[in-house]
Amino acid sequence: MEKRKTLLLFNILIFTFLSIFVLSEKLNISGNTIINNNEEIIAVDNSVDIPDNEKVITNITTTTVPSLQDSYEEEMQTNINFKLPDSDGVDIYTSKISIYSTEEQTILSKIIPGISLEQGCVIENINETDNQWINVLGANVYNEEKINFSLSVESSLPIDAYCLSNFITSILNDKRGWTTIVGKEFQVVNYYDADFHIFLANPDTVDEMCFPLQTNGIYSCRNGNQIIYNYFRWLAGAKDFGLDIATYRLYLINHEVGHMFGWGHTDCPSQNALAPLMMQQSKTTGGCIPNGWPIYERITYLYESVDNFK
Repeated sequence: MEKRKTLLLFNILIFTFLSIFVLSEKLNISGNTIINNNEEIIAVDNSVDIPDNEKVITNITTTTVPSLQDSYEEEMQTNINFKLPDSDGVDIYTSKISIYSTEEQTILSKIIPGISLEQGCVIENINETDNQWINVLGANVYNEEKINFSLSVESSLPIDAYCLSNFITSILNDKRGWTTIVGKEFQVVNYYDADFHIFLANPDTVDEMCFPLQTNGIYSCRNGNQIIYNYFRWLAGAKDFGLDIATYRLYLINHEVGHMFGWGHTDCPSQNALAPLMMQQSKTTGGCIPNGWPIYERITYLYESVDNFK
């Protein structure tokens, strides 16, 4: 009887020992698997073939991936090396969206009631005068509820100044233009009553009035509270516009007024998208389609879906 008890106790001890051993081995295997998984996750971009979308998630949550850091530094270096624009000296921004247009919409964009973008107020004869400037005397009195500007045309230019007054005002007050963004209408007033001044001048005069900004006889500018349009550009347009002088004149008017409201330069967001108005389209459209309306800026203001270009 005593031997049976001893044998039973011995078997219980052996069973207990074996159970503890097996359980310990299982725990050790499980623990190793967890550690290995962690190591694999940390080094996932080097050793595990996973879908691209999962790699993106892993990279976002990992702070020690060299390739991301290198890419970020390259991007920052590119931004630092951007050449400052000639007309206002502000940084260049890139739109986070691309806007495309149909051929029909492009045609409609150049139709403004009451004016001819193609004619551009150019006349055959020059009005002879001893004064350098023909100042448009506005019948409008200063109105705090509106944006008040003066208009002056260099007297040596074959331009109908009063036609140009209606021309510019119609563009600025169009619902596709700046009036929707700034929330005010525009009107021409006398020079000393104006919030800012617009001039259309010969290239040499533009260079003088834009100094120290470098317009080199071929660019226009915004200098302080003055916008000076280059008559050379008014007639010739720009290379990427081809023969589309209508769109270029839209662009020229709206672009420099955009600087007056603090909008800086941007660049082409993607091939064949509409060029943002605040891109320097006189130089190049960078693969974008020429555009004269502040479409990207309107979207920024109305929907806050892209970064402000200011």
